Amino acid sequence: MYLSIKPMVLTLTILLSMQLVHATTAHKIISNQNEIIEIPQISGDIVIDASLSEPQWRSAKKVLINNITRPYDNIPSPVHTEALLMESEGYFYLAFIAKDLDIKEIRAFLKDRDKSWGDDLVGIKIDTYNDQRSAYRFLVNPLGVQIDGIESEVTQKESDAWDGIWESAGKIIDDGFIVEMALPLRMLNFQESEGKQTWGIELLRYYPREERLRLSNIHLDRGNSCEICQIATASGFKGAKQGSNFTVTPSIVLGAAQERDDNNEWQDTNNTEGSLDLRWGITPDWLLNATINPDFSTVESDNAQLNINNNFALFNREKRLFFLDNQDYFDSDYNLVYTRNINAPNYGAKLTGRENNHAFGLFITDDKNTNILIPGNRSSSVATIDGESKAAALRYRYSLNNDITLGWISTLRTAEDYSNRVNGIDARFRLNTEDVFKFQSLFSTTQYPNDLFKQFCNVDEEDEQARCATPENNDDCQFGDCIYNENVLRTIKAESFTGNAFKAGYYHNDSNWYYRVTYDRQNAGFRGDLGFISRVDHNKFSVGGDRKWYAEPNKWWTQFKIYSDWDLIHNDNNELIEKEFDINAQLHARYSSYFRVGYTKRESVGSRLDKSKLAITDNSTLFTEHQFFIFAETKPMLGLYINANVTRGDKIDYRNNRLGKINRLSSNINWNINKHVEVKLKQTVRQLDAEGENVFIARLTDLRTTYQFNVQSFLRLSVVFNNTSRNTSNYLYIAPEDINRHSKSLSSELLYAYKINPQTVFYLGYSDQHYSDETIQDLTQEQRSVFMKYSYAWLK
Repeated sequence: MYLSIKPMVLTLTILLSMQLVHATTAHKIISNQNEIIEIPQISGDIVIDASLSEPQWRSAKKVLINNITRPYDNIPSPVHTEALLMESEGYFYLAFIAKDLDIKEIRAFLKDRDKSWGDDLVGIKIDTYNDQRSAYRFLVNPLGVQIDGIESEVTQKESDAWDGIWESAGKIIDDGFIVEMALPLRMLNFQESEGKQTWGIELLRYYPREERLRLSNIHLDRGNSCEICQIATASGFKGAKQGSNFTVTPSIVLGAAQERDDNNEWQDTNNTEGSLDLRWGITPDWLLNATINPDFSTVESDNAQLNINNNFALFNREKRLFFLDNQDYFDSDYNLVYTRNINAPNYGAKLTGRENNHAFGLFITDDKNTNILIPGNRSSSVATIDGESKAAALRYRYSLNNDITLGWISTLRTAEDYSNRVNGIDARFRLNTEDVFKFQSLFSTTQYPNDLFKQFCNVDEEDEQARCATPENNDDCQFGDCIYNENVLRTIKAESFTGNAFKAGYYHNDSNWYYRVTYDRQNAGFRGDLGFISRVDHNKFSVGGDRKWYAEPNKWWTQFKIYSDWDLIHNDNNELIEKEFDINAQLHARYSSYFRVGYTKRESVGSRLDKSKLAITDNSTLFTEHQFFIFAETKPMLGLYINANVTRGDKIDYRNNRLGKINRLSSNINWNINKHVEVKLKQTVRQLDAEGENVFIARLTDLRTTYQFNVQSFLRLSVVFNNTSRNTSNYLYIAPEDINRHSKSLSSELLYAYKINPQTVFYLGYSDQHYSDETIQDLTQEQRSVFMKYSYAWLK
């Protein structure tokens, strides 16, 4: 009991003692955000070229962006920035005149859409419903490169996944730069009215030099965690209509591939596929997305990850446009809609919308392949069900007022002899500007195919079939010679089964303090197969918080923080799985530098001794890990970003069920050599030793080099190399001949892309894969392909 309470007491003692220290307060400026910004209406054509030569700009509303909101607390900006706003015939026109003390220091590089974070940027946030729940975000760098996305106050998430079709241009001039933007109202959701629109807006400039300053036209209160609640109000767009917002996008994919067969002969595969995407604004607030025979491949390779000494499935981000559009409508505290589960559908349809205080999302699709995640409390794995499946999700939210949001979510996945249904409610209560309470409660019903467990039995299927063919073995051939493990035990379900999940949390965030108390439970019978639910039979209580200090302007550092938390995890039978105490110190400094140093003490159980039982007590060993880590990142010069992460200490060796020593190093270098060329290098090395000898060394290198011709086109080369070596003599339970002592893989891709807008695109590429192991000493090419994709968006 003492061991359980001591870390929590230490955490709370640190947090409470630090309340005696007062943060320094910078000289604040008075905000004019209570003033309504009247946006004038003009007539005539505007050419988006960053020249501002049209006479209409002289009639635009001028707004100063003169307040630093981060890292300082509302002090005057060192540079002058003004925004010009006007509207005409279904367009919102904006121009930004950004002065600079030294234009040689302007950070501006040609990049693909949404990739310019870290550059000089100007732009706007727009809350078109003025209800403090979500906002569009449009930013542009000095060369005209666009970033757009959506911020949600309800889910507390920001996403660049949403892509609108709008115009922008940027130009560097003698004393700064100019950016010009045209936002068509048809791409925005808002409530149509014969009178004027009243929107929330914030005008922004990001100014990265020795410090990265966030400049704004408004005052932001550090003690108020809701930034959207504080933005200014704009009035204009009288009688604005959204139009039909109708887009039809046909596309064609051509591909040819070769793959080596068991006889080391190349086998050819050719693929020609056409698809059709539809995007229709049925009403100003309802959007329909539909797709027929879509190409749901992605031309952007996933970030490389090491998967060794890891018992749980890896997570990959969604990148496909059909699922990304209005993705935030399906967000909830649990990840119940993980669309990467849907691999190769024939069709898909999605309906999203808002009506007053109501928001909803619905999608349905099929899938030629059915992959589901089998969760557990010590491992998870992916199972495959033969045949097609259907999938659907429904999300509904009701905002009772600005502070209370209620929600419902349902997901469905079905195939032959298989089904999974999840239903649940959730709520979020903003108690005041600093405190939030939220919860989600779910119930699931699941039916697995009777033989699903056999995928995890680790026996030879032909041997089992031969044994079961004899009459004397017929009686026990339902399970055959299955070697039991957690995945088998979680899937031997002759009948349908049910389960529930519950998550609740209280969060406090003010200018100096952040703390939280959360509880998260997914019982053994719960499944969320359309989402990413990798753990069940898993109950976690957590308490944590941090204390922040701020520097006055012109210091070498800007913010210092101490964070600590304590977690306690049990299974449904109240058997201890893990207990963890973590404390770290974090420092923000000049040159966008960030340092984090920490210590973790973790008591965690290893692999089960008797794998035919799910019990933890008397069936596992409780190990104590002590780990120290340091992370650092900086931008020491124009166009260069570097980070490094080092971890040393104890680590469970899950394959051998013992405590080992881990050394882990990962680093990233992003270098913009000039405005056209960018090189990204990611390297990870992970080494595990046990009983004085090495167990494995795994190395991963991910190199991506891009030449950006202009805002619309680029050529990119990606190379990923994985090299893993294992010491077969230091594996306790696996025969040396069954261990792949050395394995290497090399994948590469050369891609040319031309993008007129997010939906009118042309791709041409080549990719291949090489592999070697104990039987193939040298890297040998095993797959190669060429592909072309073209899509064109017709807008009405």
